[in-house]
Amino acid sequence: MQQKTPLFRKGEGVLLVFFVMALSIASVSGAISNETSVSQAQIAVSEVRLDPEIFMQDDTGTVLVTISNSGTETIDIDRVELLSDKLRVVNYQTYDQVGLLGSRNSLQFTFMIDADVEDGTYFPIFYVDVTGAGSLRYPVPVRVDDTDIMVSVVDAPSTFYPGSKEQITLAVGNSRENEVTSVTVTPKGQGMRTTQSSIFVGTLQPDEKKDVTFEITAAKASDLVFDVSWRNGPNEHHTLLTLPVVMGERRVAAELVVNSVEVTQGGSYTTIKGDVTNAGLKDAKAVTVTTGAPAKAVDPNPVYVIGALEPDDFSSFEVTFIAQGSSTVPLIIEYRDDEGDSYQNTVDISLRNAAPAVPGSGTSGSGQTFTAGGPGGQGNNRRAGGFFSFGSGISRVPFLEIAVIIIGCVAVLVAWRKGYAKRIGDRFRK
Repeated sequence: MQQKTPLFRKGEGVLLVFFVMALSIASVSGAISNETSVSQAQIAVSEVRLDPEIFMQDDTGTVLVTISNSGTETIDIDRVELLSDKLRVVNYQTYDQVGLLGSRNSLQFTFMIDADVEDGTYFPIFYVDVTGAGSLRYPVPVRVDDTDIMVSVVDAPSTFYPGSKEQITLAVGNSRENEVTSVTVTPKGQGMRTTQSSIFVGTLQPDEKKDVTFEITAAKASDLVFDVSWRNGPNEHHTLLTLPVVMGERRVAAELVVNSVEVTQGGSYTTIKGDVTNAGLKDAKAVTVTTGAPAKAVDPNPVYVIGALEPDDFSSFEVTFIAQGSSTVPLIIEYRDDEGDSYQNTVDISLRNAAPAVPGSGTSGSGQTFTAGGPGGQGNNRRAGGFFSFGSGISRVPFLEIAVIIIGCVAVLVAWRKGYAKRIGDRFRK
């Protein structure tokens, strides 16, 4: 009987089985490797945006990352994370299951982070896990800088006068390297009244500065605090500027002085004439002159309206009143400043030396002239100075007397030049 020859010996069969298995494993491994390479080449980070662009310490913000599929095949994305051992990622489990990313399409992922760290630059890792085809890692630079914005005083008075409106100008500048938004300046302080409750500045770009001006009326010495609120991304911040308010005398204002006062007693009323001069450095508006109790203002001039007086300007006035049994009466001068605030000066006028009116003269008589001071009613009495005595008004200049004197001097000079004076002298000697 013919013996059959086996195709493989027993040992050779075992080797063949292992060889076939090795080829299969190598083929599968090669396919996975090629797929991973293709998938990683298809996806890429196309955009990164941070809000705010630069964080401040303890700020909360967002990191938005966009990935794009530039290949021709759909990619199955398992999960996406933002990994950091310094910054706290609030929504780290939001993208545990993502899904498919089609060809030529993009996906956006937004992570919220807390910058509870010191100043510096940090690099959280944006991680994409592709199902069965590897992963993508991308470092995202996040900068933390606690630089504040700047607030400074451009112009402010050294002292405040009670009830007077003063202007204060501030400069608000952005010294950060990213823009800040919603900048608003609000003044605060006890005893302070402001025309503007706040001023909205808006957005400030890096190195940009804007000026704001407030009108402040201070009732007492206190600290005036300017609260500048602003936003860095979604985060609100406050910068404070404190300005001490010192009360003092009003140096730059209208100051009304009464002088050249004449008091005359008529038949049924008394008349006070004089001048009002603005000795201050600002205009006086709506100036009026009248008398106060115990005097009673009566016609024809109970209230004398002067109007506006510029610095170094003056105007005459005449008021009439009844004050039976009184030795002095208050003369009241009221006016307003440029802001419309009202002021009042009172001058006590003596009636003891009031002169009687001259009948038929059409005036109240010459009377007694004296100077009354400014605010507070203090002044120095002085009598009229005789022939050349006249007040500060142009209507009181004695043109006639001056003309007579000039003509007389010219006549004497002409007589002396013509020899008339010598001839007259020779006659008297003979």
